[in-house]
Amino acid sequence: MPIGESTPPTLDDRFENLLISPERVMHMLGRKRAGEVTFDQSEQGDARRKLLNVERIAIENKRLQEKTEASYIEMVNHQLHELLLAEMTAYLSQTNDVYSQLLNLPENMGALLDALSVRAASISKLEPIAATMPWLYDELIALVNTPRFRRKDSRGRIIVVETLRTALSFLGIENLRLIIPWVVIKRAIPQITDPYPLIKQKLMPYSMGVALTAKHIGELAGLHKSEAYTLGMLSNLGRCAVTRLYFKLFDKVQLHLLQECQKEKEQKRHEALLKITPSANHLIALQQEFADKVSADVIEHMQFTRLRLNEPIQTCAMNAPAAPNSLGKVLNQARIYTQIRMLHQLKLVELHEVKPLIAEQKYPAGALEKLKSIDIFTLPLTKHEEKH
Repeated sequence: MPIGESTPPTLDDRFENLLISPERVMHMLGRKRAGEVTFDQSEQGDARRKLLNVERIAIENKRLQEKTEASYIEMVNHQLHELLLAEMTAYLSQTNDVYSQLLNLPENMGALLDALSVRAASISKLEPIAATMPWLYDELIALVNTPRFRRKDSRGRIIVVETLRTALSFLGIENLRLIIPWVVIKRAIPQITDPYPLIKQKLMPYSMGVALTAKHIGELAGLHKSEAYTLGMLSNLGRCAVTRLYFKLFDKVQLHLLQECQKEKEQKRHEALLKITPSANHLIALQQEFADKVSADVIEHMQFTRLRLNEPIQTCAMNAPAAPNSLGKVLNQARIYTQIRMLHQLKLVELHEVKPLIAEQKYPAGALEKLKSIDIFTLPLTKHEEKH
């Protein structure tokens, strides 16, 4: 949508672009980076104004040629993304493949999260499920041996934790309720997002921010805080899946078209394809179309028996109004708050712009005051000395 001076970009537009590159938001807001000058202010601009008429004509001809070439490249780019969209739509309909191959998650992860959610959760019930996931063992061992959780024996020597049971015991149930959903998202976050390396760096703080905000709002709304936290974290699985799949399919479709051009000896099209790179605008559009629907499908696939996450994420996926004091409402509130906070950190949103959005969300009494004092981008893990 064209953005005029009188129509600033929406919070949603800014946030989606922030996840790719803050510079994109700066450009949308018409801001310049420090030290940047406009063309008219530069020496080059001054020299351009002094060009002879014949040179201006040559430049105009070159501009028209470049415009024609750009139009052709854009046409080829459109064809590439049409093929990509068809493949993505087909792939995302196969939830089993999305869950196990694209996100690389184990089938019994739902059972582990269920076991963690009950009041009587115990290490003895968690260990057999966790033991089937070698990658989870590696994550927990690495974490429990950091200085934050390190313990010493009676002689003052550092205890090196090597077994899963000890790691689970040293971390404790309350910490594990925060850690396990976090490592699920950590595993799902895409690692290859060139030429937009910031995507993978922004997805984790956003997921954590939504989860921790949902936890605090959920508690104030009289809901199960662990349930709200887990929903907040897992609600971003669809975003991870769409991002992973986009970059994977882009390479695949581009290679296929290049091979087709070589076979048909289409040199012009081949050269155009080589100039095309992954598109931030297409990725944003695909996120808006698919991300929440995929999250809903993946959460349903996890077959929770205790965590009541299906209904709220379905409400979100259908963009339906959520009931007050429901998990669906808490998720919406947490997302809006986290997006505002991330944009505010980089001064990409003004207070007068967010006041109506915050008022519209109708946060529980005291929620905003409490959230202001909390670091929502760091897991509040605590060291304890009791074994479970």
